[in-house]
Amino acid sequence: MNVASPGLENYFLDTSLWWHILAFLVLDDMTQYWWHRLSHANKKMWKLHRPHHVVEEMGVLVTYRNAVLYYALMPGIWFSAVLIYMGMGYVYLFYLPIKLVIILLAHSETKWDRVLYRYKFLSPLAWVIERTISTPSTHFAHHGLTAEDGVSNPNGNYGNLLFIWDVIFGTAKITRKYPSRFGAWNQIKEPWHVQLLFPLVTSKDVNSELHSIKTNNDYDPSVDFKEFTK
Repeated sequence: MNVASPGLENYFLDTSLWWHILAFLVLDDMTQYWWHRLSHANKKMWKLHRPHHVVEEMGVLVTYRNAVLYYALMPGIWFSAVLIYMGMGYVYLFYLPIKLVIILLAHSETKWDRVLYRYKFLSPLAWVIERTISTPSTHFAHHGLTAEDGVSNPNGNYGNLLFIWDVIFGTAKITRKYPSRFGAWNQIKEPWHVQLLFPLVTSKDVNSELHSIKTNNDYDPSVDFKEFTK
């Protein structure tokens, strides 16, 4: 940025912090929603995101289980760097920890949102929260094995910090329940270094999706579970 646009350094330093917050929510969190959604729709992108979904249980260690290139190419990370260069770094010191905590809790087995669903008087509060940020219920649904269970939403609930992107863009499913099975239909196991470094390192198993960037046996996340099991 110093080379390409030296005049933009700290350009927004004296503008409202509310504009800074909005900038990160749109250019980081919303673009991450679309990046995540693309990784489920595009077979090549799916290979980078696959490690996040082949695990058959939930927990905080699942949170950042993606290939290195999934993050290296993520637009929101680059946009965030630009915003920091342009003077929004102070807000990022608070924005990032809050986002990390919410994402970690959305993957956590503690299921903190159960408290909101247990008591009827908390239902209005739950209604607002579950449509605003990612919760265990909505994000567990994203990791569910199949929509056939009536709870899971493998091709939806893509939100990271904010769940409202799913509400706005029509990919939200809210049931206040949790799937009983997790994972992806193609469950071929791979060594950690293949999952982490693909496509720089590929699988020796010709039946694996990670055998090459283009294989004939790719898992298609858009295929209905019934069709897959026929």
